Amino acid sequence: MKSYKSFLVLGRLRWLFCLIIAFGFACADSAMGGKLVIVIQAANKAPVKKSVAIRSSLPAKITPEDVLESAGLNIGYDVKSDTYYVEDSIEMEPGQIRRFDVVVRDIWLIDLAEVESYRKRANILSSMLSGSKYSADSDQELTMINDLVSEIGDRQAKNGITSVEHPIDHIQAYETNLKVLQKVKHGIGKMENLAMSAGLNPGKSLIGDDITASIPRDDAHMPDEYGEAIMRITVHNQSATRSIKPDIRRDLPPELSVDDVLDSNGLEVRFDPKVKLTYLFKYDLVLAPQETKTFVVRIRDKWNINSGRMIFLQEKANKLLEMSSGRNHIEAVINTLNGAVEELELVMKAKGPTELNPAYIAYYRRQSESIDDIEHSLNRVDAALETLETTKGYKVPAPDKKTTWLIIYVILGFLAVMSLLFFLRWYVRSS
Repeated sequence: MKSYKSFLVLGRLRWLFCLIIAFGFACADSAMGGKLVIVIQAANKAPVKKSVAIRSSLPAKITPEDVLESAGLNIGYDVKSDTYYVEDSIEMEPGQIRRFDVVVRDIWLIDLAEVESYRKRANILSSMLSGSKYSADSDQELTMINDLVSEIGDRQAKNGITSVEHPIDHIQAYETNLKVLQKVKHGIGKMENLAMSAGLNPGKSLIGDDITASIPRDDAHMPDEYGEAIMRITVHNQSATRSIKPDIRRDLPPELSVDDVLDSNGLEVRFDPKVKLTYLFKYDLVLAPQETKTFVVRIRDKWNINSGRMIFLQEKANKLLEMSSGRNHIEAVINTLNGAVEELELVMKAKGPTELNPAYIAYYRRQSESIDDIEHSLNRVDAALETLETTKGYKVPAPDKKTTWLIIYVILGFLAVMSLLFFLRWYVRSS
């Protein structure tokens, strides 16, 4: 098992808290079943018993659904970095060391079954287009796709987590394969378009991409006015005998500016140029013994903003379905559109959190990503239909060079005869 370590040392007065994070990997039976073990070791080097805070960031793109075992730690969401982390606070004896094994899914793997499905689709499309005027273009795309699919499989096999010296090599191989896979999808998309241009249905649905398709625009249908979200900040004095003056500071998400705080409920609002974040604070609050104070802050909602965009995409999908009706040879287009409509309906029906907190922000950020995927499908269909529209009507082959000059001479001769007749008529009348 390969592993690597990074060290985080926190010091406060007479005690030292150290976190040691190590990554190890284990392969499972299935192609997508690899696991990543994040080993967290917490040590209290102080001479007295201490409450030790544990917090370790999870790798980028890891979600709570990818955490297979949390080792009893809580999973949190970092709004600023858009990543998740594990945390807890535990009482530790002097010199005590504890280990936590957090197991996450190895997401840095390409689904080779999916990649193979692209190869199969390419071969089917090539057979369909054999003998047509698109045969040469189809064969060229097929050769490229077969080579790229083999390249993906070879790279993933050579850079398996148990084969590489450093885990970063495994991740970099995955990132490279994603770029290669995109080329495969573009090749499939081109072959699907050729099939439709030839009057053929390319498959059950469109699985390729169109390089000419527009990219999703999450900023194209912003609301005229943002809604409001509520954030609650609660502080509590646990002492039963004395008053305290707690320092309150709460960093706001990066989407917010000072003007986005509509009502701070008595808290001060400032922008911190060092961390480039707006924050709320109050340093003169006094809490009596056992007193609790909650600040209800009204903030401009910069996350739950997708309703207008979803309505636009719904209308666009219906328009594309109308354009596609009556064309038996593009069943793949209709099925792709119906699938996008079903996904959009699910997103529109889903209910997110109601109060502004990390879960609220994470939910609507992921919602935007889901809508991006839906718009991507619609744009791919739109581009395919545009190609078909430009090829409507009768197709007449271009004349050869000899025929072209013959046509020119005929036109010139006709003009010469007409000019001569006009001249003779004028001469007769004038004489």
